[in-house]
Amino acid sequence: MYNVIKIGEADVPMLAMASVDLYYRNIFHEDAIKLQASNELDEGDLINFVMRMGFVMAKFAELKDRKEMNKLNEDCFLDWLDQFDRTDYLNALANIRLTYEGQAVTTSDAKKNNEELTGN
Repeated sequence: MYNVIKIGEADVPMLAMASVDLYYRNIFHEDAIKLQASNELDEGDLINFVMRMGFVMAKFAELKDRKEMNKLNEDCFLDWLDQFDRTDYLNALANIRLTYEGQAVTTSDAKKNNEELTGN
């Protein structure tokens, strides 16, 4: 699933493929599948998971050479995260999660709103 997520003023491409869970494990040393299957994630853990998965999906969309994914670590995540305002990133978490879960997300106006503005 490919989506562009609006985080503050930035449009951030994100790509969720089957391998993002494995890249997540390589970067953060946690098994994303086991984390979700445990059903023991409290709200804070879930926010942390989605924040980190957003980074993995963004880098997966950005890096054309998949070998570069193996060079990423938690410090890279923190550097990447620092480019965003905290509130903007937290506001984008729902759309990041929907992308990870394979659901379509749009950042454009609804067709109805466009028709109202143009009169067409």
